[in-house]
Amino acid sequence: MELLDFCELNGRPAGKIVIMADCIWPENTFVPRFNILIYTNNGSARLEVNDRNYSMTPRSMSFIKAGQKVSVSEISENFHVKVLAIGGDLSQELSISSVFLTLFILDETPVLNVTDEYAEATSLFFGAMKRVMQFTANPYKDECILSLLRAFYYSTGYYLNKALGFDCERIYSLSLDHQQNKATIITSFINLVELNAKSNRKLAFYAERLDYHPRYLSAMVKKETGLSGQEIIDQYAILAAMAKLTYTRKSIKEISNEMEFPTQSDFGKFFKRMTGKSPLEYRKKARAVD
Repeated sequence: MELLDFCELNGRPAGKIVIMADCIWPENTFVPRFNILIYTNNGSARLEVNDRNYSMTPRSMSFIKAGQKVSVSEISENFHVKVLAIGGDLSQELSISSVFLTLFILDETPVLNVTDEYAEATSLFFGAMKRVMQFTANPYKDECILSLLRAFYYSTGYYLNKALGFDCERIYSLSLDHQQNKATIITSFINLVELNAKSNRKLAFYAERLDYHPRYLSAMVKKETGLSGQEIIDQYAILAAMAKLTYTRKSIKEISNEMEFPTQSDFGKFFKRMTGKSPLEYRKKARAVD
């Protein structure tokens, strides 16, 4: 489904970015060619994304990425949402770093229950977006909208990473430093790590794809960033592990298998080395805080 079709279904004029109070959803499963941000104010509904079921309840934020298979059903009578539909490649459009939003988390669970503080910020964001979109004569309207989206994107990333309880400032800074410079080997390495660290933690994997010897690649990365290639890989991998433990109900064994550790014991040792806690200790603490 294209954004134009979605707008026609809801009786709204089409645009690159469209905001809606309440929403009419297709009756059957659909695949949007645009991104959808949903904040649930009241009521409940069942959201199915790529054959996995989630519950949209009051004060939950849902992120649906272009190309995902989606259906919305079991909608309660008092169901009320705010919806932002965004066409195009969002990350390229906003020129933002993917790590701070923690795509790891959103890939695992596209529906998040948020705190009162974040809910208030979300309400203010939608209000600001609505106000800016009303200024049709403003020649800088698109730039204002993108700036608001960028601020919301980073605020969401801060909220998600803060909930993990892990200091990821070093890799966040690395990603920011190199995101604008697409030509360097360090940038290529970091981009590869962002995409693959969830399941591949071997430096040789990245060196082979970049056509460098592992020791030489690591030395270049160390000289540029202060961290060895393996240290950067491990930082991204532990973020993925923490996100899975915090935001999903998967067993520790399932997470270990998904991240392709040889055994659950190996996963436990890696996690303990990186965080000082076992996976179970970390999960219990994260859920107690939640």
